[in-house]
Amino acid sequence: MGIEETKQTQTEDVLDLLKEKGYKFTPQRRAVIGALIDAKEPLSVKEMVDRLREDYPDMSADTVYRNLKVLCDLGVVSLISQQGKEGARYELDGRPHHHHLVCVSCGKSVCLPYCPMEERAEELARREHFQVLGHTFEVFGYCRDCQKGEGTS
Repeated sequence: MGIEETKQTQTEDVLDLLKEKGYKFTPQRRAVIGALIDAKEPLSVKEMVDRLREDYPDMSADTVYRNLKVLCDLGVVSLISQQGKEGARYELDGRPHHHHLVCVSCGKSVCLPYCPMEERAEELARREHFQVLGHTFEVFGYCRDCQKGEGTS
C-alpha cells in the first residue's frame, strides 16, 4: 500500500469513528487530522496552525484546540508533552507503542524506538496486584541544539 493510500485509510478510519460517536467530519477537522498524519514528529498547536494556514488562511488556534480536544477524547490523538515554550504537543494515536525524549527549552520531541518501562511496569503490577491499562513515559532535558545555544529557546 502506498503512502497516499495509507493516509487515506487513516483518514477514513478517523471519519468512521467520528460518525459512530455522532461528530461531524468538518474540513477543519480533516485538516487537523491530515497535519498529524503528515507529521514526522509530534506537533504543537502553533506548528499545526502555521502548516494549516497555507490551505486554510482563517484557521485559528482555537479551532485547532477544539478539534484536538475532541480527537484526544476519542483516543484518536495523544497529548505527548506540555513542556517547552510552545506547550503541548500532539500526535496521531495508533502508531506502535512508544515514548519520547522532550526538550524543555524548544519542545522538540524524539520518539524512543522501544519501551523502557514495559517489563518494570508488568513486574510492579504483579507485585501490587494491579491491573495495568496503559502507561506513559517521557524523559525531559535539553536537545543537542539547545545545549549548544542553537535551539529556539
